[in-house]
Amino acid sequence: MLTVEISVLGDIETRIGGRTVDLGHMRRQSVFLGLLADANQLVPVDRLIDRVWGQHPPGSALPSLYSYVSRLRTALAPAGGDAMVERRPGGYVLSLSDDALHAVDLHRFRRLTSLARDSPAEDASLGLLEEALSLWRSDAFGLLDTPWVNTFREGLHLERFRAELDRNDLLLRQGRQAALLGDLLSLAERHPLDERLIGQLMLTLYREGRAAQALQHYERTRNALAGEMGTDPGTELRDLHLRILNADPALNAPAPTPSAVPSPVQPSPPSEPSAVPLPSQLPSPPPLLAGRGSELAELDTVSEPGSSPITVVCGLGGVGKTSLALRWAHDNLDRFPDGQLYVNLHGFSPSTSAAKPQTAVHDFLIALGMDKKAIPTSAEAQIGLYRSLLSGKRVLILLDNARDAEQLRALIPGSPSCVVLITSRNRLSGLVAAEGARSVALGPLTPAEAHQLLAARIGEHRVAAEPEAAGSIITGCGRFPLALAVAAARAASDAHLPLAELAAELHGAETRLDALDTGDLQTSLRGVLDASHRALPEAAARLLSLLGLLPGQNIGLTAVAALAGLTPPRTRALLRTLEAAHLVQQPLPGRYELHDLVRLHGRERAEEDLPEEDRSQALHSLVDFYVQSAATANRLLNPQEVPSSLAEGPSEGHPLAVRPADEVAALEWFTAERFWLPAVIRLASELDMYRECWRLCWDSNSYFRRSGRVEDFIELRRVGLDTAAAMDTPDAVTMRAMAHRGLASALLLAGRSGKETLDHLHEALARFEETGDLLNQAHTYQAFVASAIITGDENGLEPAERSLELYRSAGHSTWVAGALNNLGWFLAQFGRYERARACCVEALEASRALGYKVGEAASLDSLGYIFTHAGRHPEAVEHYRQALRAHRAMKDGFEEANTLSGLAEAHEALGETESARDAWRQALDLYRAQHRTEQVRETEERLRASS
Repeated sequence: MLTVEISVLGDIETRIGGRTVDLGHMRRQSVFLGLLADANQLVPVDRLIDRVWGQHPPGSALPSLYSYVSRLRTALAPAGGDAMVERRPGGYVLSLSDDALHAVDLHRFRRLTSLARDSPAEDASLGLLEEALSLWRSDAFGLLDTPWVNTFREGLHLERFRAELDRNDLLLRQGRQAALLGDLLSLAERHPLDERLIGQLMLTLYREGRAAQALQHYERTRNALAGEMGTDPGTELRDLHLRILNADPALNAPAPTPSAVPSPVQPSPPSEPSAVPLPSQLPSPPPLLAGRGSELAELDTVSEPGSSPITVVCGLGGVGKTSLALRWAHDNLDRFPDGQLYVNLHGFSPSTSAAKPQTAVHDFLIALGMDKKAIPTSAEAQIGLYRSLLSGKRVLILLDNARDAEQLRALIPGSPSCVVLITSRNRLSGLVAAEGARSVALGPLTPAEAHQLLAARIGEHRVAAEPEAAGSIITGCGRFPLALAVAAARAASDAHLPLAELAAELHGAETRLDALDTGDLQTSLRGVLDASHRALPEAAARLLSLLGLLPGQNIGLTAVAALAGLTPPRTRALLRTLEAAHLVQQPLPGRYELHDLVRLHGRERAEEDLPEEDRSQALHSLVDFYVQSAATANRLLNPQEVPSSLAEGPSEGHPLAVRPADEVAALEWFTAERFWLPAVIRLASELDMYRECWRLCWDSNSYFRRSGRVEDFIELRRVGLDTAAAMDTPDAVTMRAMAHRGLASALLLAGRSGKETLDHLHEALARFEETGDLLNQAHTYQAFVASAIITGDENGLEPAERSLELYRSAGHSTWVAGALNNLGWFLAQFGRYERARACCVEALEASRALGYKVGEAASLDSLGYIFTHAGRHPEAVEHYRQALRAHRAMKDGFEEANTLSGLAEAHEALGETESARDAWRQALDLYRAQHRTEQVRETEERLRASS
């Protein structure tokens, strides 16, 4: 079996055989954690739902849970029997083998702390506690946020805190207080009322010759306890206070024992008094830092045992990297009693050349007290001297605005006692790999943090007076701190400027970046993005500009390659360059998107830097890629449908077009591209690519109908008709007729059988009769049947029989099966159940013989309806269940909802009330997701009536 490793003391991660397993989105990770918390024990379904959704779960919680568990099973499948999710009566169990359970960092942490407390040997206890604490990477469970998760996290953090206090006591008993001071100061900020911790800090400060500070901390704690809890410090803390006042010799540190575990940070040896002041080069802290609590907490761990002393804070320009670094540095000055060094390396400065590392080293040597005349001339000697001066010292070195790893290596000291904090727009992966640096990536603020920043800048009263406009400003600024600061400065400079007016500027494509332009290259968002763009290699800059032309977000790798006219491997390499610069991100593996402001800036650069011919060629290539890919995928989803290739041009075709292997792969492609296809259709229309636009509309129809988004489906059909009407080619007549019928079919799917629908059908039929197209005539008669069923018109029997006759004449077996089912359904609507059943049974047998899955599912559903209304309810339930399985296998959510509703009626007729309600609840969730308002209302009434 492959080794299984599960980590939750930080972001939730699972590795099987050394490979990271994708556990999915936050909700699915919550399900995994809900099971992991009671590994190898049954977790009832109700308890699991409560852990994931809280006390008021949505109606879709249960089917969603089934889906999430199924996907977790698939993700864990490579582990075999070492890790699996099992269904048991009443709930689920996450079964872990002994080896897998021992590899869960949460269980290891608890086991190690328990062993440490039971061990009689101090050295062994200390080693076990340090090993346990080294398992923590950041806050437990990453960004998961539910009431149960938060309670679980708080309890676990309390366990960690107790382990830290136990470790501190052991280190103090061994006389190793110097290694503790930084951690104790940080912990005291977060736990100012914990008397045991404050006692440890006071003892440490006293032993380090800082008795006055120890007494100050006591007074601070005493005042806080009195003000917040109305109590005085306990006996132990008061006694320690008196002993410090009396300089009790018993408080002195014992000599460190030879067997003691070496301290990761050795205290610097006492030095002779010097007239040179300690370096204190930090710029002023930002007046306001909104949010960033998790990032600050992550920086708080820089001096923990086992942590890297080098941290890179990275992110797009304007996201607030320097503000975060300076805020943390000023809040933690006590950790660095030997001083702070700072340099702006101008790696991406729009007006200043990047600083040379040897210049920064020279300046640092002077700050550290070296006489200029005593500084060696060679760069290697200067670096060696710099590192010697910092050896054993506890100094913070803040390297701001770095361009790349080469600019930094000379500035990194050799002593682990120093902490190096770096800010950069690049990820500096080389530094992470070679130097063991860790990375803290910054994205835009959360909506709440952005609101806090805006309110702090312009006043809460002003935000409250125009809440919608304030929200629009936050959205227009992309929640970027720099953009928000610029917008707030404009609003603050004119107290009478309506926020709505500023919001309008920020939402106009032509004025958005102008509204964020201060005229200062350093603080203008356009200037910041220009600097990032100029720093890119030429090919990467071109790709970024082309991406700015896109009409949507979240685009796949192959589509980007089609846009750029490059091979996928070359495109992937350039995208990695853009990712490293935080200009592009991957929300999902293999799919890419730009922040709105970056995309807007990219469009500006494209219009200025790229010839119009290049831009047009790139967009035409993208449309062609989607036309060919959608046509191939649709043929697999709907092989019996008239293909859009009837409108294919003589020179069409794209070498990168996706060619799915089977129906499942085709459905996956459409699902991945579901938000992109409407955007590409609009783009094709704007480019006057009418033939391509029509083909995309036609080939997307099957998928959008299956997904149940009826209004989107109708809109696609309207675009297809408009596009066909704009064409003037010999085949345009057929394309317009197909578009008329397609729009009528979409309207019928929404239950609309009025004049507009019938007009489109008559127009289509007239055109097909003119051209002698028997197959399309038959298709059109089928649409007339659907209209008759909606209106209750028994005259629909004639078009039903006529279409069946035409299909048989054309020798099209698949459509004959479909027409038989539709005829049976029509007959059932008017109570003619025996003939209806005979037609649908014949349709079912024909569909199965042909392997026609859509026809099989439809016939089973029809038979369920017929048996229900004929009073044969057990047979109805069985046929509906078979139909439901078929619809779900095809991921046809629209028909799945209809079948569930029919199944509920059959259960209700049998007196199986709870089964009926369960089916209606599932149908209701689907109807709501599909925005089928009438069906939602009817199903809600059914549920109320059955309660």
